[in-house]
Amino acid sequence: MFDGTRVLRIILTICFLVVFLSPGYSYSKAQQNIFDVYILGLKLGRLNYAVELKDNLYSAAGNLRSTGIFSVVSKYKFEASSQGKVENGLFKPKYYSEKSDTGRRKEEKTLLYSRSSIELKTKKTPKPYWQDPNEQLDTLDPMSAIIFILRDQKKANICAQDFAMFDGIRRVKIKFTHGEETSDGQLNCHGIYTRMGGYSAKELKDGRNFPFNVKYEYQNEFYKVISFQIETNRGRAKFVRR
Repeated sequence: MFDGTRVLRIILTICFLVVFLSPGYSYSKAQQNIFDVYILGLKLGRLNYAVELKDNLYSAAGNLRSTGIFSVVSKYKFEASSQGKVENGLFKPKYYSEKSDTGRRKEEKTLLYSRSSIELKTKKTPKPYWQDPNEQLDTLDPMSAIIFILRDQKKANICAQDFAMFDGIRRVKIKFTHGEETSDGQLNCHGIYTRMGGYSAKELKDGRNFPFNVKYEYQNEFYKVISFQIETNRGRAKFVRR
């Protein structure tokens, strides 16, 4: 049976996955972005997010919620926010929070960052396979990462990124492997999403590696993401910019 809420949660996590800030590009004011989410060809969700970067400080907030046919069957909502600063062109999170509501279960999680540690606050009972937060200082939180994978950027190294993300429990690796220009002038980057740690044996049986591609369109001297697609064990999911 198709588990739509689980797929939406997996896909939102997968989409929060980029690490490098493009030199020469900055958000002078809060920018609103909207992506429709398609699963197995059906429009089942919508991703909204806004980001502001000013004086080497940044803040971002976003939400994913069910829409269309899926919203009739199950009310799903996921909200996240992050704050931090920019050092040497890299984002350094200071705070992250997320809230989810599947209609049957509500959860909250918070990450507090210092130079030497990450404090996880959650009502969940820790599992032995969870990753140690203090060993994840080289990663970004999910909300900080989303503004990178979906950001406008220059072409240099756009299809050669390799980075990690940590959501307080799980660590994942995102590696862009190659890319090509399409006949209509767009740029298509391919990569692999890999579950590194923090997953149960049952979750790992569902898969460790998931291929994805990000399609860019050249606009006003920058490449803008127009779609993001990933193959999951539940089928193909695609984010399309409005």
